[in-house]
Amino acid sequence: MNAKPKAPRMPRPEREVEIKLLADAADLPRIAALALVRDRLVAQADPVRLHTSYYDTPGLALAKRGLALRLRRQGMRREQSVKTMSTHEAGDGAGIAVRREWRWEVAGDGLDTGLLRQGDLSELIPREALDNLSPLFTTDVQRTVLMLRAGSDGRVELALDLGQALVMAPDGQPAARHTVSEVELELQQGEVADLFRLAADIHARIPLRLSTRSKADLGLALLTGAQPRAHAVRPLGITPITTVMEAFRHIGRNGLAHLLDNQPAFTEAMGDPAALREMASAVRRLITAYGLFADLIHTDQGDALRDQLKQLGRKLERARDWQKLAMALTELPAEARKGAVGPVSAARALALDKAMRMLASPAWTGWQLEFAAWLETGDWARQPHGCPFGTTLAEIAGDMLRIRLDKLRALGLPGDVATAIKAHKRLRKLRYDLDFCRAVWPAERVAPLQRTVDALRTPLKQADDDMKAAALLDKIDQPAAADALRKRAAAALKPLPALWTAFVTAEVVGVAG
Repeated sequence: MNAKPKAPRMPRPEREVEIKLLADAADLPRIAALALVRDRLVAQADPVRLHTSYYDTPGLALAKRGLALRLRRQGMRREQSVKTMSTHEAGDGAGIAVRREWRWEVAGDGLDTGLLRQGDLSELIPREALDNLSPLFTTDVQRTVLMLRAGSDGRVELALDLGQALVMAPDGQPAARHTVSEVELELQQGEVADLFRLAADIHARIPLRLSTRSKADLGLALLTGAQPRAHAVRPLGITPITTVMEAFRHIGRNGLAHLLDNQPAFTEAMGDPAALREMASAVRRLITAYGLFADLIHTDQGDALRDQLKQLGRKLERARDWQKLAMALTELPAEARKGAVGPVSAARALALDKAMRMLASPAWTGWQLEFAAWLETGDWARQPHGCPFGTTLAEIAGDMLRIRLDKLRALGLPGDVATAIKAHKRLRKLRYDLDFCRAVWPAERVAPLQRTVDALRTPLKQADDDMKAAALLDKIDQPAAADALRKRAAAALKPLPALWTAFVTAEVVGVAG
């Protein structure tokens, strides 16, 4: 009697850790031929053709749950897999994609939905979706895989992909397509920093661009026509038991993720003002975080990375200043803005172009990769034994915030615009620091200080923005609009006395005691 064939076992989900970089198609063979790649080569497979169909329901039920279901054809081999997609939640960012993946060898060219009814997937995939799945887009690439040594005993899989993503029309003709020319570095063994160091070494010889969009993300964008959009900063995963070292590393990753989340929306969506605002904020948050922890993490390499970020970030700040000025003009009386709209629009376009060129430059990608590697295992983490890296952030956060509070309160009530601008800069740093540290205390302790800080920041920010805008108008010889904004800046200070009193008398003992 013949035994019944066994059903495929539910595989344990694999954990994939990788970074993705974009490269010009002509550079992919050059990367494989680099001396640094050949010197680290452990094994190299022959190039293969991968045809992958991505399945979902018409309403994208899987994508909405952060899942990508695909069927891959490689010669006579067929593989069905489910992979978690990139998200904008805490913990997944800083250029690293950490995903779960379930894979099965299957027979034939159709889905085996029975495999999706097992184990964890039976809870992740709604049962009603299983009968409504169809291929929505495909990728067709040639892949070259090289296994490389990394670090002392690490292993990194380098995959070079060249091909296209396709969405087919009902008549079988391509309705949309996008070239795929990518470098994927997947950690097989070793440290995450090995990925960034290898990427930085390659980038120093052949330009690359760090990306957070998977092929599934790319196909969905082709299918829906959705443009990249701006994203607020991700939640920080800091808790009362987070150590100082973990806190700084997490804040740094969070800042880099904030930049990467918004770069596509700014560069591909015609300078999306919301994405520019988020990127400028991300730069300030990173610089502020370095200052907050400076006494503990100061190193020459860290200082150099901070200074480079300041230099590169100025182009984002300047573009943001012109964006805010363009919006401020619409709020002025017609007589005040007369003649200013055209020159401001031209200057804004120039500033946006400079910012976009900076983001497309090798220097920007180089900074991202060097910073990410330094953050994981840089010299800052090898400080003398006396540094309190092993203590919890909760033990020192109050003292750190007290320093910021004392510096701001030392200014006294801002009685003029110049002092208000200085106060705004200090208050903004305090607000960022409060955001970094607030999770170490109960919410009710933080709320009084946070409310007074946010209330005080509104007029101070208005005055600062208007004075910056007036200075820009002076540069393009628009005195009427500049004077109107200076008057508005002075008027913004009227509610300050009451707000300042509330701030200096706010209950802070439970936070910055």
